Parts: sequence; structure tokens; C-alpha cells
Amino acid sequence: MSAREPDGSLSFVHPAVHRTAVVLLHGLCSTPDELSSVQSALRQHGYAVDALPIEGYSFDAARPLQQAAPWTQWLATIEARVDALRALHDKVLLVGISAGSALALGAAIRCGERVDALVLMSTALCFDGWAVPRTQALLPLALYTPLGRFWRYRERAPYGVKNERVRAWIARELRSRQISRAGSAVIGIDHLREHDRLLRHVRRHLGQVRCAQVLALHAREDEVASVANLELLARGLGCGTFRSVVLGNSYHMITIDNDRHQVLRETLAFADAVAHGTAPLLPLPRLQESFA
Repeated sequence: MSAREPDGSLSFVHPAVHRTAVVLLHGLCSTPDELSSVQSALRQHGYAVDALPIEGYSFDAARPLQQAAPWTQWLATIEARVDALRALHDKVLLVGISAGSALALGAAIRCGERVDALVLMSTALCFDGWAVPRTQALLPLALYTPLGRFWRYRERAPYGVKNERVRAWIARELRSRQISRAGSAVIGIDHLREHDRLLRHVRRHLGQVRCAQVLALHAREDEVASVANLELLARGLGCGTFRSVVLGNSYHMITIDNDRHQVLRETLAFADAVAHGTAPLLPLPRLQESFA
């Protein structure tokens, strides 16, 4: 499988690009590999890119048992990295996918104007996708009572991917090493509990996100979180401008699915607009759908 775009690197990189740093935030109990295509594309265009692993959030192959840290510690890790990058760069952009989008929102709430812009991919403020089981309503019992002590979430088909070839590759990866570019085979109750606490915090304080620009990319057929999540963002965010793009041929993991090239193009164009302090290329309403 390849998610690479043609090499867009240039011999000359505008100073505004060099002065812009991008932090990539992957999904829960996963690895930066989820955003490796985004990382490569941004670096080829001259951006300083930090694919941030977070202790107690990211999957750690060296640990036989994955242990979760408090969600506030996840945000503290991002805040420290944002501050370090701002010492060297004029602007900082956060890019998150799935739970990483919630992290990006939480970090923006915490950091205020120190975060200049967000790219939110497959944001799940509400788990209402077509493949979410009805038993999802009982999840709080597992998270906050002794009933869930031994419960684990196990990844299953379609693994967030519509492309059948990629889906088969993910299944092989999960069988052989318990982790793939779509995430971990198993997520423990501690990680899920801290993620739920993060989501509750983000939903309560969404209006405190004051970034100049936010781009949200979401699959129309996302099996985890429906496009109604874009409406939640559009209504709740306190950002300067908000643009959404609805992708027509993917499921949840849009960075490795059929629309991955469009995801790269949209992300690069947005990063350029942030770096150069320009508006989007076309006048856009607060909520716009662009179908692939």
C-alpha cells in the first residue's frame, strides 16, 4: 500500500514555511504511523513536523501491558511541545486524527493563542457511526464501575477502512504484531476511561478554542462518527474561521483509505494558508461540504 503523493519538494522553501511547525497527534493507543503520509508530505514541502508520541497514550511496543496516563498528562505533554516549538517558530499547527483530534482540541483549549490552527481528521465527539453497536450506550458501566475491570475493546473489521486491499493488510498486521497503521488490536479500559474524560472536557469547553483557522476532514461513511460531528464543531467552536470537507469514498481512517490523496492536498493547502497568513483559496461559508 502506498499513500504517497508525487514528490512536491522544492529547492526553495518560503521563509514563512520554515517558521511554521506542525505537531501530529495520532489515535488512541496507536502510533505516529497513522499520520506517516501526512508527515512525509509536510516535510517534503519544508515544514518542521513533530510526530509526537505521548507516554500513557501512545502504543508502546516495549511494554507487554499498555498503561494509560491521566488525560491531563496527555495535554501537558502537548503543551510542553507547543511551547518548545514556539521558541523556534512563529506559528504552530496541530493535526489530529480520531482521538488525536480530541487531543488537538483539548490542547487548543489549554494553550489558547499559542496554537494558531487545527486540522481535525475524523473527529469523534459523538460515537454515532453506522457500525457502532447499540451496546455503546452501556459503555459508561464498563468505564466507571467494577463491571469493566476485565473488559477490553478489540479492533474488528472493517478497521476504519473502506479499501478492501488495505483492510486485508491491516488484518495481517494486527495478527502478527498487534498494531497497525489503523491502530492497536486491543485498547484497555484505562485508556478508554481517560479518553472519555478528555471528550467530556472538550465538549464542555469547545467554545474556548480560539484558533484563527480550523479545518475538519471527515468521511461521509465514517463508521465510528457520523458527519453530524462536523455540525457539533461548527456550532461549538470559537475559532475565527471553520471549514469542513466531507470525503466521499472512505471510512474512519482517512489517511490510509481511498481519499488519502485528497486528505494530503487539503492539509498542505491549509498549512500553506496558515503559514502565509492568507485566507482559504475560495470564499467559504462556515460549514462547507466538498464531496470526492
